[in-house]
Amino acid sequence: MIGENSVLTDAEQEYVRDAYETLRESVFVDELDAEHGRALDRNEESESDWQEYARRMGEADFLGIAVPERYNGAGRGFHETALAEQAIGYTGSIVHACQASMTQHVGRTMYEHGSEYVKETYLAPMCAGEFVVAQAFTEPSSGTDLAHLQTTADRDGDEWVIEGEKRFIDFAPYADVFFVPVRTSGDDGDREGLSILVVEGDADGLEILERHRDWHGFRGTGASWIAFENVRVPAENLVGEEGKAWTYVTNELNLEHLTISRYCLGAAQRALETAANYTEEREVNERPLSSYQGVNHQLANMVTKVDAAYLLNSRAARILDRDGMAAGRMEGAMAKAFGNEVAHEAADTAMQLMGGIATTDKYDVERVQRDVRAGRFMGGATEVMRSIVQHDAYGVMDSPDFDPDRVGNELA
Repeated sequence: MIGENSVLTDAEQEYVRDAYETLRESVFVDELDAEHGRALDRNEESESDWQEYARRMGEADFLGIAVPERYNGAGRGFHETALAEQAIGYTGSIVHACQASMTQHVGRTMYEHGSEYVKETYLAPMCAGEFVVAQAFTEPSSGTDLAHLQTTADRDGDEWVIEGEKRFIDFAPYADVFFVPVRTSGDDGDREGLSILVVEGDADGLEILERHRDWHGFRGTGASWIAFENVRVPAENLVGEEGKAWTYVTNELNLEHLTISRYCLGAAQRALETAANYTEEREVNERPLSSYQGVNHQLANMVTKVDAAYLLNSRAARILDRDGMAAGRMEGAMAKAFGNEVAHEAADTAMQLMGGIATTDKYDVERVQRDVRAGRFMGGATEVMRSIVQHDAYGVMDSPDFDPDRVGNELA
C-alpha cells in the first residue's frame, strides 16, 4: 500500500497482510462479488443481512480493535485501527467502514469511561458483532454542534427520560444500541451539562420518522431521522459521569477523524489503481493512454498526495497510541482535512483519466467517487478541521522571544 513502506513495524506489516487476507475471504467485503456491492448501493440489504455482517466483522476482529480482548476487542492500538479502516476502504464498502469505525470510537469511549455494567452489557457484545451500534449525534437544528443540541434527558428516580430528535443517524433501522449525547443540565450553548446514554433499539418511544435512501453517496447505511418521545432509560446506562460528555466526545472525535480519512484514502487508492491499470490497456491513436504525459503526470501527482496523506494520518495515529485519545487534536485535524480532500481529488482524477466508462457501474470508481465526497464533512467538515488547526497552531507557534511591543511601536 502507498504510504506505509517506511512507517510500519514488522508486527504491523503482518497485521496488514492478515487484515487483507481476512477481508478478501469475508463475504461482507468481497469486492469481487459485484452484486453484493450493488445491493448495498441500492439499499437492498435487510436487517438479517446486517446481523450477519456484524457477526462476521466481530469474528474477524474488525470491531473494537483498540478495545482489550476481555471485552471481545482485538487488544491492539489506534494505528492498527486506522490500518483496518484503510483495508476496508481498499477492499470493501463505506457501509462496513462506517460500522467498523463507529464501533471503534464508541467502543473505546465505553471502555475508557463506562461502568463495568456498560462494558459487560453493551461493549462486549458490540465488539463481538452481536449488536449493531448507531451513534446519534447530529440533530435537525444544530447539526453536529453538541453545545447547542436540543435533545434532553431528565432524571426520574432510577431512570432517565429522553425527549428530542436526531437526524442522519447511520444504521438506525438495524441498530440494537444507540449511543446518544443528551443535555442533562445547563443552558443551550453550555459545554457543561452534556451526558451520554446508551439506548436500546427497541425502547418504547424511539421512532424512525424518515429513512434517507437516495444519497449522492454513502448508500446502504440506513441513515434516518429518529425521535425520542418519553424514552425511558435505566440510570446505569449513563456512560461515564453526568455532565462530562463534551470531553468524552471531543476525545472520541480525535480517533474518528483518523478512521474516516483512512477509509477514504484506502478507497481512493483502489480507484487510482483501477485508473492506472485501465490507462495501460486502453489505447488512443494506437498508443496506451498511460504513455501520454498529460495522463501519467496526473497520476503521479495524486500518488504523491495520497502518500503524503497516509504519512500525516500515521503520525496522528501514533500520537494517540503514545499519549491517548485526548492527544493529537491538531495533528488529527490536519490528517482529516488534507486526507479527505486528497481522497476526493484522487477519486475524481481516476474518473477523469478513465472517461465515460468510469461513470458506469462496470468499475467501482463512480461509487468510490460518490462515497469519499461524504468524508469531507463526516465527523467534522474540512472547514471545522482547519479552524482546529489554526486555533492550536497559534498556541504551538507562540514564541516567548517575540516582542509584541515592536508591532505597536512600528505602527506609532
